[in-house]
Amino acid sequence: MESTWGTGHLDSAGQFRRKLSSYYFLPRPNEMIYHHLPENEKWQLLRTPIKMAQYLQMPKLRPLYFDLQMELISPRNQAHVDLLPGKSYALVLLQTPSDVDLIANLRLKGHEIEGGHRIVFDNQKHLYSCYFAPPRTGNYKLTIYAKKVTTNDTTYHDALDLTLDVKQMPLSPISFPRTWKNFRDLGLEVIFPQNTHLIKLSDGVSHTKILIKAPEDVELLGSLKNEQKQEVNGGNQVYYDRQKSIWRCNFAPDRDGLFEALVMAKKKSDPESYTSAVVFKIEARQIPSPPLSYPHTWPLFYELGLKIEAPRHRSNAVWTDNASYAEVLIQAPDDVQLSCNITYNNVKIENGSLAQYNNDKKLWQLLFAPERIGLHELTVYAGRNNDNESSSTSVVQFNLDVNKLQRPMKFPLIYTQFQTKKCQIYTPLDGILKKGSVVPIHCVIPGATDVNLTVDSQWLESEGYRDPILQREITVGSKEVLIYAKYKQKSSYDGLVKYTVQ
Repeated sequence: MESTWGTGHLDSAGQFRRKLSSYYFLPRPNEMIYHHLPENEKWQLLRTPIKMAQYLQMPKLRPLYFDLQMELISPRNQAHVDLLPGKSYALVLLQTPSDVDLIANLRLKGHEIEGGHRIVFDNQKHLYSCYFAPPRTGNYKLTIYAKKVTTNDTTYHDALDLTLDVKQMPLSPISFPRTWKNFRDLGLEVIFPQNTHLIKLSDGVSHTKILIKAPEDVELLGSLKNEQKQEVNGGNQVYYDRQKSIWRCNFAPDRDGLFEALVMAKKKSDPESYTSAVVFKIEARQIPSPPLSYPHTWPLFYELGLKIEAPRHRSNAVWTDNASYAEVLIQAPDDVQLSCNITYNNVKIENGSLAQYNNDKKLWQLLFAPERIGLHELTVYAGRNNDNESSSTSVVQFNLDVNKLQRPMKFPLIYTQFQTKKCQIYTPLDGILKKGSVVPIHCVIPGATDVNLTVDSQWLESEGYRDPILQREITVGSKEVLIYAKYKQKSSYDGLVKYTVQ
């Protein structure tokens, strides 16, 4: 019995910390000898007592090591570990029960080495491979911590210590990114970059990529933070590349400095939020101005094969001082239909957006008209034309910072068939017409058998339409102007566009 040790321990500062440990009230001599050598040999309680020289060559196995039934496979019965032949890292092998989880660190003169360790778990063999990569010569301390995953205790406690004395380094030192338990549990694998925890950007390079393989039922999320732990807006873009079956995690620092590129993960079926999986450091120098940034995207953006043509490499839509609206251009497959809206302080601006298809450029033109100065959110929605569901889903979101607005405007009201038939308005884009004015109408309306207008609910004579172009002039009344189209499959007209009158 060791009642003194059983009631507490000295911390790293030499202060006594009271904590009951039942291990020391019935300790086994053949276990105690790994971390406690009595001065008097008879108190070793061993059949064959050991000497100090032998004790110093033994690994320091803590009580937790025995409590959790861990087994040190390599190195066997020695306190030190060496670099593997021709490698710049050492390897420690540990076998544990399936309900034991490990973490580790590598220290030099009491300071933890960033990127100095990596842990890989073999589920079938219940075998942990613990890699330790020193950055330079020196006498290092390796500590492995453990805990049972089935308990509520979230704290890992030290289980064993080893030493690593590096007198000569190989030519190519390596390091490892920090990983969390769910990185192993979810079966993630970093494909690029390899053998480093630090990514360096310089000479005008604007961004970096991290490639990760993951099972089909796992999804990833990214986050980029600066040295002050502040999130970099538009600093990451994470999506699944279906062609290459790999997750592409792009990160773009907004200035020179040190950043953390974090990848989080969860199972698609898991209702809980994402948790940390792996993190890299980014050292950024000579970042171009303005810096590259990414709009916020949802998985459907990539699943539908969408591509942003403008603005490129920006999370903010472009605004000029004399503008009335901002423009986003997106390329989409023929069977995909887009729509959009603009919000200010989370309130949607009525008739503040217009989604139309540019048949010449084969692009969706998404227009956004703010009502006031300030920061706005521009959201684009998408869905397949052949989907049974009538609603579209968010696919991408931009910011729009308006610092000057000379001519606010409203777009005309657009009906469903306008987007379904991929129509486009050249003029007038302003949805409010002046009473009694003569207005040119110029639109693209593909595939109609006839196109006509009403002014104040009165039909005009059909003229000016030659598939797909409608081009004519009208005299505005006092209430409203509507554009209608008739298609082969219908005997009636469908509403496309509605203008109001002031």
